[in-house]
Amino acid sequence: MDRKKTNSAIYRGNGVPKKYNNIFINNEKHPEKTIDRDDYSILNHPIGPSANRLIGQGTKVHAKGSITDVPGVLVGHAEDKSGRTGCTVILYPKGAVPGVDVRGGYPGTEQTDAIKPGTSTDLIQGVLLTGGSNFGLAATAGVVNWLAEHGYGTPTDVGPLPTVPAAVIFDLYYAKDSRRPDAQLGYKAAQAAKAGPVAQGSVGAGAGATVGKIYGTPMKGGVGTASWKIPGGPIVAALVVVNALGDIWDYDRIIAGALGPDGKFVNQTRAILEGIPPMPVSSRSPSTTIAVIATTAKLDKAEAGRVATLAHDGMARAISPVHIQSDGDTIFCLATGTDNSGLIGNTAVTAVGTVAAVVLEQAIVRGVMAAQAEMKHQQNTR
Repeated sequence: MDRKKTNSAIYRGNGVPKKYNNIFINNEKHPEKTIDRDDYSILNHPIGPSANRLIGQGTKVHAKGSITDVPGVLVGHAEDKSGRTGCTVILYPKGAVPGVDVRGGYPGTEQTDAIKPGTSTDLIQGVLLTGGSNFGLAATAGVVNWLAEHGYGTPTDVGPLPTVPAAVIFDLYYAKDSRRPDAQLGYKAAQAAKAGPVAQGSVGAGAGATVGKIYGTPMKGGVGTASWKIPGGPIVAALVVVNALGDIWDYDRIIAGALGPDGKFVNQTRAILEGIPPMPVSSRSPSTTIAVIATTAKLDKAEAGRVATLAHDGMARAISPVHIQSDGDTIFCLATGTDNSGLIGNTAVTAVGTVAAVVLEQAIVRGVMAAQAEMKHQQNTR
């Protein structure tokens, strides 16, 4: 029987250890790496998310949707003067029911335990998404201070006590010598928070975001947002900071990710399938995609946490690979409870969670497309 072998042109980009540099999977040069298509039939198909194979893929949300379509939700961005790192806050000052789901193997978070079911924190006033890795968690104090100054938070004898969970992305390599997000920058982001259109791309916490970092040369990531109103039911919306190790997919094509020396997308999932050794973690920046789902649905903390869990499906549809050991992927949920449709309980979790995955998927695509458009504009105007 004739055996058809692959002759893949995937190889590693610059900056890799010399022993792996310019690995080229080729029958003649590396016969031990050849793959039998009869035994590995998966390689005959598109590698990565596909509209033909995934439920939810191919569903478009309306073009102008954003997380501020949830009444009362405010968004504020602030960047360091270098423009290479920053903060994004999503506020609901009246207090929303929280949920959270952490999936990545390298998370950087604050107060995620405080909002889990069984704790006494029933409402939170917002979420901070920030650059600066663990250093950036210092920005939380600025958001908390701004909220307290304006009278928002759990009432106590010494004044309001706001609760603001946070998650970080690792942007330290891209940010270089920029000032890391701190309480002052967090305060500035909270001060800028407003309803209405939300800036997307390389803004706020997405200023230093990049994608496609297992192989090859990364591309810019960024902030994206999208929303959907379930007919006769609640609004469901997402805001995301895309700083993924994996490639970003829109339907069955890569739109941002690792570039090979030829300027073409590597397709990192296929590279792993074909046996190319992944870049050691120490050679590439750890990464994270962090997001907030906001909804008008009536949910308790356990249900909000489950919605956050279901929303990760959208992340998996738009990013490949995802949730690996160098990712800190985290999703928060804010349920405002203002929907009066009567959709509650398990039915609400199923409907809201399914839509949350779709709007998060679309928000991821929007974020990187906005960042790429901005980079192209900057290059054209130089």
